[in-house]
Amino acid sequence: MNINEAIAKNLNAVRKEQGMSIGKLARYTGLSKAAISQIEQGGANPTINTISKLASALHVPYTALLNSRESSARAVFKDDVPAAVSPDGSLKSLNYYPSTPERNIKIMVLELAPNCAHSIESARDAERYIIVKSGSLAIEIGEFSYFLMEGDSISFDASEDCLIKNEEAAPASCFCVNRYRA
Repeated sequence: MNINEAIAKNLNAVRKEQGMSIGKLARYTGLSKAAISQIEQGGANPTINTISKLASALHVPYTALLNSRESSARAVFKDDVPAAVSPDGSLKSLNYYPSTPERNIKIMVLELAPNCAHSIESARDAERYIIVKSGSLAIEIGEFSYFLMEGDSISFDASEDCLIKNEEAAPASCFCVNRYRA
């Protein structure tokens, strides 16, 4: 990919990521809509001054418009995440990234209602990581108990029985990651 193609692709991608129209970008930069459109189509050879104006208006470093943006990134939006809710509604599990043959991890967010307890299904040949996102949680693993507050974490063998409790009067949530061993 030549430099003009990279600039064209990057400018279009960054502008759209920010939800900015060509017209709005033209107003912010003082460039014409036609000039910006030509740059995005790869039909122009913009000066470094023009690239700098575009980058400044988009609040990105100018290198963000110059460098190749080959990406395997995939955004996952909360409203699109499969959710499982306990029968009594006190636990909601959002399964952001289920494990697959290519991905040996499972990443979930657990949302717990006030004053509830739930056992977390054990997983053979896996290690479990829990990071408290909000509130506080009591976690029982086998015969041991741990009290974790916002920002605290714990890791353990996922084949062990685990009981997670929100003993507070406010909701709590945590990230739960299972890493499966080969």
